[in-house]
Amino acid sequence: MSVSDGLIVQQTDIGEGAVFDRFFAGYDRAFVLPDEKEDRDGFITCLALNHGAEKARLTALYGQFREICLSVDEPDGTHVGGANFIAAPLPEAKGRRIATANLNYIYVDPSQRGRGRLKQLVAIVTDAIRDMFGVDEVLIFLEQNDPFAMSAEAYARDSEFTGLDQLDRLRIWTRQGARILDTRYIQPALTAEHEPDDSLLYAVIGTDVPVPACWLAAHLRRFFGISVLKGAPLAADPVAWGQIAALDTDCATDQVIALLDPTPLLAELTSRDAAVELLGAMPDTMVVALHAHATSA
Repeated sequence: MSVSDGLIVQQTDIGEGAVFDRFFAGYDRAFVLPDEKEDRDGFITCLALNHGAEKARLTALYGQFREICLSVDEPDGTHVGGANFIAAPLPEAKGRRIATANLNYIYVDPSQRGRGRLKQLVAIVTDAIRDMFGVDEVLIFLEQNDPFAMSAEAYARDSEFTGLDQLDRLRIWTRQGARILDTRYIQPALTAEHEPDDSLLYAVIGTDVPVPACWLAAHLRRFFGISVLKGAPLAADPVAWGQIAALDTDCATDQVIALLDPTPLLAELTSRDAAVELLGAMPDTMVVALHAHATSA
């Protein structure tokens, strides 16, 4: 347990106990779309990879890593929110002490909204990773709902449940410094019962400059191989392997992945349907929309 900005921070790397239960209860209320949601058994399986023979095997494959569930409360016990992330040092960033993380899930308790809690939670996660690995820089990658790639049903359901339109969600994350990677991202299926999720954007917090393809390939290897596939072979999942293989090709020629700032488009886009008038057609993805808007500006 630690104290950050007057808040009580507790973290765990096992899928049981009071801290995990507190995190999971808040998480389970916050996430509703089935293909984006890990169940309790999935978390237990993922967190077990932090220990024992599987930890040793995966460390030999991917290097040092740790997956954490984190719960944050007021000193009086009022729940503020929580986060789940997997983090690892980035030896590929030669000469720099950097760690990358995938912010798998983060939520603010409904009673705490409008109080700047998301900013506090992101800072708490960043500090935890910095302390965990003794690094100077932290790049936090995260999935975001793509307002144009989502089905109308999923868009409406998630917006109604959370009280936030998907465009407003992007605005909130953009204010936290998130920038969208200029790449097509698909989340591999979380379990055999899930489907791959192609309605997501991939974003990063912690940098404003293009991300080397070598760095992103290394990060996704660890995230997909450990947190998503739970230690199963990467090459056995065509969705995961296809994205990593493409990045490896770009890495071989020192390519970089551009970052896109959605602020100018979001300032003009009043709703998803307004994209037709603004851009001349309904885009398939937010990345397409950002390029179209930049071209028309």
